Amino acid sequence: MGEAKVEDLTLEASLRQDLNSEPDHPIFIPARIYQKGHRTVVVYLMQGYVFVAAGLPDTSYFDLERKPYVNKVMSALSGPHRIRTLSVIPNERIEDLRMKLREQVSSDIKIGDWVTIVDGPYKALEGRVVGSGEENSFVEIRLRSLNLIATIPFVFLESTEEPSRGEENE
Repeated sequence: MGEAKVEDLTLEASLRQDLNSEPDHPIFIPARIYQKGHRTVVVYLMQGYVFVAAGLPDTSYFDLERKPYVNKVMSALSGPHRIRTLSVIPNERIEDLRMKLREQVSSDIKIGDWVTIVDGPYKALEGRVVGSGEENSFVEIRLRSLNLIATIPFVFLESTEEPSRGEENE
């Protein structure tokens, strides 16, 4: 059921509600979903996993195991009384996973595709790929007062749908 929630884009909202977390509490789902023409593409880096930042009461995380979309919360028995404690992964490892997911998703980007720039000086802008090299793509970005072609590393791009006329980077 969790993977179905990934594909219908409701997993993060369900987790936030069930964890009673703030809207900005970090949650990383190692999957990307995007439209490519008329088909939906799902790219999983680690199918069946979700990473939720520390900072909530441990019981909040363990209570997720009562939800039909969660199989198990990663934990270990520790200490002399063998108390169950949450497994923790350093933030640097999560960032590595994010980068690997971007690499995997960006390998599907071709000339003519519409993309969102997810990192670097053009972050949050959208454009169309007009060329590519070994590690970079050339993205045409149209702003109200400026049109430019920027060299963007593939790993900084995610596929997106073509914007409606007049919506490009307003």
